[in-house]
Amino acid sequence: MSGLNQYCVRTQTRHLSSEGARILIIDGLDECSHSHNQQRVLSILAEMAQKYDLPIRILVCSRPEPRIKECFDGLKFRNICRWISLDSTYEASRDIRVFLEDGFKDILTRHSLSMGHIRRPWPTSKQIEYLVQKSSGQFIYASTVLKYMD
Repeated sequence: MSGLNQYCVRTQTRHLSSEGARILIIDGLDECSHSHNQQRVLSILAEMAQKYDLPIRILVCSRPEPRIKECFDGLKFRNICRWISLDSTYEASRDIRVFLEDGFKDILTRHSLSMGHIRRPWPTSKQIEYLVQKSSGQFIYASTVLKYMD
């Protein structure tokens, strides 16, 4: 880290120390345009965590892109981070199914006059399951479907 960066970090650290613990959330790191930028961000965070006694917890949210995973598996992060893979511990499909079912019920209730002729159940369980599968664990897909149908 350059001298100017070190000065800035030290200055900010003094202010943070007097205010108690904080959390820095970096969401969508995998959306950086180049993998070397992702690695640079992670490298700076690791260096800061090792050199400075920061009263900060850092939460990095990202898909496990190869370069990002490579950084977290490296020596810099081995002793200072905890990797939680939501893909293997969190089953989004169940929550997406409930989200879709509730969303469609709400649409049916709010538009009951214009949807009186629609055969029930609407949509069918098979159609809901199709949408759950198409969502691939991403709520944005289910949310977009409901907005479009509304």
